Amino acid sequence: MNNNPEQLYAFLRSMGDFVWEADIDMQQINFSRNEGTHILGFSLEKWKEIPGFWESRIHPDDRGVVSQYRNLRNNPGIIHSFEYRMISEEGNIKWVKDSVALTHEEGRLPFLSGMMKETTNYQRLIAMEELEKNVFRLYIDNSLNELLLSYLEGLETLFPQMHCSIMKIKNGHLYDGIAPSLPENYMTAIENQLIGENVGSCGSAAALKKQVIVSDISTDPKWADYREAALIHGLKSCWSNPVISTEGEVMATLAMYYHEPKTPTVDELQVMERVTALLQIILENRQKSEIIRESNLLMLQSQELAHFGNWNWDIEHNIVTWSPALYSIYGLNRHEFKATFEGYLELLHPDDRPMVRGIIEHVLKTGEDSEFEERIIRPNGEERYLRSWAKQKLDQNGKVIGLIGACLDNTEKVNSMMSIKQQNKKFRDIAWLQSHVIRAPLARIMGLVNLIKNTPTDELKQGELLDFLLDSANELDDQIRVISQKAEIRDTDEE
Repeated sequence: MNNNPEQLYAFLRSMGDFVWEADIDMQQINFSRNEGTHILGFSLEKWKEIPGFWESRIHPDDRGVVSQYRNLRNNPGIIHSFEYRMISEEGNIKWVKDSVALTHEEGRLPFLSGMMKETTNYQRLIAMEELEKNVFRLYIDNSLNELLLSYLEGLETLFPQMHCSIMKIKNGHLYDGIAPSLPENYMTAIENQLIGENVGSCGSAAALKKQVIVSDISTDPKWADYREAALIHGLKSCWSNPVISTEGEVMATLAMYYHEPKTPTVDELQVMERVTALLQIILENRQKSEIIRESNLLMLQSQELAHFGNWNWDIEHNIVTWSPALYSIYGLNRHEFKATFEGYLELLHPDDRPMVRGIIEHVLKTGEDSEFEERIIRPNGEERYLRSWAKQKLDQNGKVIGLIGACLDNTEKVNSMMSIKQQNKKFRDIAWLQSHVIRAPLARIMGLVNLIKNTPTDELKQGELLDFLLDSANELDDQIRVISQKAEIRDTDEE
């Protein structure tokens, strides 16, 4: 643009109401109209009356823009744009965009002329989006309280006059409060308070399940029992939103405190709703994650106790994932052993490998689920008996992408069955003794008794008969002793 002061000034005037001109050092500012209120809440006349007023209202972190304005004396005839933060009369941060040019007029010293426009909502939207991105970046590696604290600190940076808090709800009580800038004594005073319709802003919002705006704590009946605790710390107003889960459960409350009686603006209400919505996502996801984590822990503990493990085989990449209990069943260290299908086959008893390979191939080919028994050899040489299951895993198009399955360590049951078989064999041995070995001497004794009974007394050879009877009795006694010894061995085995 050429250096035509009239065109520059006319262009700037056409862009908005807050058109101004000032000396090169920005010490004295005059607006194109003298009545009315500026973006920052000050009268336009005040800007003119107080030298250096513009520089005094610039945010401390943006003071570098002052030298940039003064350097414009070296670059006339071009409109420059600056965007920076200023502090309003109420102490709030306001973003402004200033379009400025060095202007020359006949009979006057060069001066700066510009148009100032508020961009707070736009800049705040950008800052809110960046803050939310940061929250999600912190989501995985930080505890819930660390995450929430970081979020509230970011909000308070955007709204310096605001003091935020989050109170969780458990069993109808406020607990585990998080607040970056509220006094610790105050947070302790409201800890574990029972929620209710007149329990401050947070307790009421949680009980009513709706937003509660208290513009003046000193007069609002909801604060009757808690007013002193707030006012002693200079807390004059408090707005609260309940954070409600998709199931309708109040998980927490979001509160915004101010050191003056205050009613929220439309922008502040929108920010509250936005923050509440994000808190719902964070809290509900963490809540569900905790449930899943606890369920997984119980499942792992149950698997460990039951000697039951599961596995997942990604066929394309030949990656086999084992549960911790499965490593325990196989007697392997999960950090040292890399599970693959070939590695699994190597762990099988050599006599069972062809059978298991055939079963797996059958499942892959036919899609039929399979249940089978197998033996494995642990690294220490111990043989274990497993009962296993295998099932196809398909993608959304019905293509086989892997197998899933589980196995139960059946060794104790198998050993118990083998022990029972051995005991049954001993019982059969005893029965054989009873039916064969014992019956022979017993039959002789019975025959001798009949002989004595049916033979006349004068014909009996008493001495010989008694000797035969005694021998048979001794033989019977020996066999009974053998049976007793076998029974004692069985009892010892059972113990």
